Amino acid sequence: MIKVLVIFLVLIAGFFLGPLIQSNQGSAVFVVANYKISMSFNSFVILLLLALFIIYLFDRLFKKILNSKRFFGNWFKLNSSQKANKLIEQAQFMLLEGNYQQAAKLFMKSAKAASNTTLSYLLAAQAHIDNDQLIEANQMLEKAAKTCQDNEKFVFQLVQVRLQIKNREYTSAQTTIERLLNENPRNAEVLRLADQLYYEMGNYQAVIDLLPTMYKIKTYSDSQLDQFKQSAYIARIKQLSVDKDPLALIKWWKEQPKAILNNLSYQKAMANYLQQLGQTTEAEKLLASVTKIENQERT
Repeated sequence: MIKVLVIFLVLIAGFFLGPLIQSNQGSAVFVVANYKISMSFNSFVILLLLALFIIYLFDRLFKKILNSKRFFGNWFKLNSSQKANKLIEQAQFMLLEGNYQQAAKLFMKSAKAASNTTLSYLLAAQAHIDNDQLIEANQMLEKAAKTCQDNEKFVFQLVQVRLQIKNREYTSAQTTIERLLNENPRNAEVLRLADQLYYEMGNYQAVIDLLPTMYKIKTYSDSQLDQFKQSAYIARIKQLSVDKDPLALIKWWKEQPKAILNNLSYQKAMANYLQQLGQTTEAEKLLASVTKIENQERT
């Protein structure tokens, strides 16, 4: 730093001393609105340095006012912060009213003065996603990415996955979801998004594998989870039957826990698809089990 300062001083000295030694200070001529202004080169350099110094002083003074904890600085910050908070409050009411487009505009407007810029952009992105304005949502995510801190990345990725699922960018969404499942395997929102993604991808086995944790965490009510469970298992049975490999379907079935093997709905679905695959013997065994259980329930 000292070396740079010395070089800078030497250059300035050269500008002044050179012309003085040569007894010729040179000249600088300016023509402004038909007015001709002429001065020595040394005078021009002095005025230029003086102007830069004044600009520097104004810059320092302006920053000091804005950063001051008193008077104008405090008033300016407080005023801006209050306006941002008011906009955020209005946007939240808009969300509750279902006016997603206006909510997104208010969140975006509040971003510059808000205490957390990333949060405002993420809320705007989420409002656009809820309103199916996916291009605008992506623009807000790009803005949020520029200001996102390490402790905000988790929320950023959740919003990102929601957008990717809406856009049917399943490969990208799966990459993000699997990383989130490794980092936060018991987070309810991660599990819900994973469940939604795997259903839309038709990866019913992945949905089945998530269900035990979803029951423990209570991601949904037990009745809802029971419905999801039944849908996933029947869809998986159908999926395996479409492969026209009865042995793969039978092997998968035998690997399931007893609670699944003794479930009437699953037994009926298995029997139906086994008959379609020509596995009448296995189908008849299941149907016999179904009849036995139904008779026990009647008595």
